[in-house]
Amino acid sequence: MALACLMLLGAPLASLAQSQPDGVERIVITGNPLHSERSASPVSVLAGDELVTRRGGTLGETLDGLPGVSQTGFGPNASRPVIRGLDGDRLRVLDNSGATIDASALSYDHAVPLDPLVATRIEVLRGPAALLYGGNAVGGVVNVLDNRIPL
Repeated sequence: MALACLMLLGAPLASLAQSQPDGVERIVITGNPLHSERSASPVSVLAGDELVTRRGGTLGETLDGLPGVSQTGFGPNASRPVIRGLDGDRLRVLDNSGATIDASALSYDHAVPLDPLVATRIEVLRGPAALLYGGNAVGGVVNVLDNRIPL
């Protein structure tokens, strides 16, 4: 409380407040209990050989088994990804970073109009950063890049 009040008064007083009196041990608290240089990332990317070995007949089959990702099923060709238990209209599926206009979000008997066999890279975004893609992305975002638009 006192440090917050001193911060409002200006930097010179705040630097005085951070100096330690003799005999007081300094305790450092960190949010990284595993001492890892990398924090856990809510992004999964399938590309190259990993994409070739995981490739399935539908987008849901291809992504099934990634951290936090499963699939729905309404037959052999109508599988859609489920991210952290959210699917349908709460999951945003993009084609080359643009919205796909399909009925798979509204009804489970429709397939996602993206072919994972021609995909060169699939990105799965989970967590709060997915909300940058709109309110329909509460569950997450799946972006399928198929080189139709060359990079």
